[in-house]
Amino acid sequence: MNHLFLYLAVATSFLAQGQSAVQKLNSLDHQFEELIEKSNNYKQYKVIEEKQIHILHENTNKRIEKLNEKIATLKNSVTKKDNRIVTLESKLAALNTKLTDVNTEKDSLNFLGIQTSKGVYNTIVWSILAMLTFLFIFMSLRFKSSNMTTKAANKQLQTIEEELEAFRHKSIEKEQKLGRQLQDERNKLSKMKGDKF
Repeated sequence: MNHLFLYLAVATSFLAQGQSAVQKLNSLDHQFEELIEKSNNYKQYKVIEEKQIHILHENTNKRIEKLNEKIATLKNSVTKKDNRIVTLESKLAALNTKLTDVNTEKDSLNFLGIQTSKGVYNTIVWSILAMLTFLFIFMSLRFKSSNMTTKAANKQLQTIEEELEAFRHKSIEKEQKLGRQLQDERNKLSKMKGDKF
């Protein structure tokens, strides 16, 4: 029986050394599956080397850090877009003010200190109004586009946060399960050692 544990320990250490570099390149799900598949069987239990669990734990923490960085980047992007929306709204308010000023001046025939005929005056005023209307529509479309982008980014952020929370919960459950299994195996081993003496 002691020889069996010695063989298991040696085989596990060789597997751990060969797999440690490969595991860093694989996804976390694949690493979990690989850890379970390559672990040794003892009766109906799986025996997993503590070093492999630590490597997987470290890789999980690195992945969580990357996801947190991505979340921070998305939050920063949303903040920038919100700032852009505020800028566009202030420009829109300025354009509305200019439009009001132009409408006020429309009733006057004095344009830039020069008396003009109604036809020229109307042509100039309508040209300005058309340009402002075009700018207003253009800015409104940009505002809508920015607003839709912000909503999409918020939805994506919420989805990523939900996925991260689910992943954390799943990781904690797996870690607790593996810890319990490891403790059970230690208890059995100490009981077996106690029975021999």
